[in-house]
Amino acid sequence: MKRNIDPRLIIAKFDSTCAETGQKIRKGERCVYYPASRSVFSMDSNQAEDYRLWKMDVDWLGQNY
Repeated sequence: MKRNIDPRLIIAKFDSTCAETGQKIRKGERCVYYPASRSVFSMDSNQAEDYRLWKMDVDWLGQNY
């Protein structure tokens, strides 16, 4: 069984803390989730910006990029 380990944008189901900035992420806020490391990042983090850029590349160039 293949797992999808690509990062994704999610709505937090419970309060958590950004793995990069230490900023609180409240239940119901958007955040970026990385399943491989089981980490969440606030939308203000550098990792979230990297996710947005990666997602744009994938959308423009395709999944195999």
